[in-house]
Amino acid sequence: MAKITVEVIEEALGKEVQKLDKRVRVVAVEPGKKKNSYRVTLSKDGKMGSADLEKDLLEKFLVREGGSKKLRKALGKAVSHLSINYNR
Repeated sequence: MAKITVEVIEEALGKEVQKLDKRVRVVAVEPGKKKNSYRVTLSKDGKMGSADLEKDLLEKFLVREGGSKKLRKALGKAVSHLSINYNR
């Protein structure tokens, strides 16, 4: 398997986010403030939001060992937060 990099994570998360909502885009993926996390910045209709995802969860998802349900749930919360707070 290829080395897990920020670019690989960004591409994979972009595909997952598109499955949840076609208007949401992954803007950036960067190391989070916590030691084993990544901060994912999302954009929808010009509004921005972010989510912190655990490194272990992303690694399991990328190597297809599972964890996709938890990942989709976390991304879904971030996407719905964008939709609820900014569609007023």
